[in-house]
Amino acid sequence: MAYSFYSRYTASDSNARAFFYLLHMLKNKTRSLKEIKKEEKKNRKIKTLNRSNFCESIMETMINFKLMIVLSLCLVVRLTQAKDIQYCDKKAQYGVEVKGVEISPDPVARGKTATFSIAAATDKAISGGKLVIDVSYFGWHIHSETHDLCDETSCPVSIGDFVVAHSQVLPGFTPPGSYSLKMKMYDGNKNELTCIAFDFDIGFASSVADS
Repeated sequence: MAYSFYSRYTASDSNARAFFYLLHMLKNKTRSLKEIKKEEKKNRKIKTLNRSNFCESIMETMINFKLMIVLSLCLVVRLTQAKDIQYCDKKAQYGVEVKGVEISPDPVARGKTATFSIAAATDKAISGGKLVIDVSYFGWHIHSETHDLCDETSCPVSIGDFVVAHSQVLPGFTPPGSYSLKMKMYDGNKNELTCIAFDFDIGFASSVADS
């Protein structure tokens, strides 16, 4: 009986140890699976974040590239349209200050309309006057013309900023090359308000009608 009791006790104890061992293994396995899933989830988040950062970096690069192109084009257009101007007399105190000149198109095309826009400012109101234009070709004076100021801008001109715009179609036979233009502005009493000079180019291209 003692042997039988001892055998049953030993068997039960062994089963208990086996049961707890299996239970321990299951817990470890469950913990390992949870850790693996947690690690996979963490890796997915990192990959998603990296992918998002990569896309944002690409978008930022594209935006910066587009901005650079736009700014470059604006700069090119500005450089091709705006002209350096010089006052005929640098010591004179002109009543009209010229801020800039823009030419469209630039270079001027033969047989097509060219527009000269002159941005200026006056410290006195101007009721009327004249514009006298002289053109030189490689230093040789070749042309002069006079225009009513009120035909080139709105009169009367109030104190402040205003624009003088002169448009003209150059004949198709006009020689291409570099030209110089001098413009004098007079008021109704023939007082010189300003005098400026700037260069412009006439290209080789011409319209079909004038070719």
